[in-house]
Amino acid sequence: MRIYLMLRCSEVAERASLLIDGELGPWQRFNMKLHLAMCSGCRAFVAQMRITRDLTRMASGSEERHIDPEIQAALAQKRPGRVGRL
Repeated sequence: MRIYLMLRCSEVAERASLLIDGELGPWQRFNMKLHLAMCSGCRAFVAQMRITRDLTRMASGSEERHIDPEIQAALAQKRPGRVGRL
């Protein structure tokens, strides 16, 4: 009998970019999503990583991947002259 233990936060952090980029297999993705369903800290971490990835792509002019609509809306609302704030 195999006993499964939930991923630790450090393991989620190590694999977060793989999850975001869609590079995990189905079982690994399931394990990550299971942890994220129960851990608000890791959910926030992964969400911040997605935002960082999207903003980096926007800044570099890379359009190879879809930019999250929430990021686009936040940037559209940014007022000129308020540097560093969304």
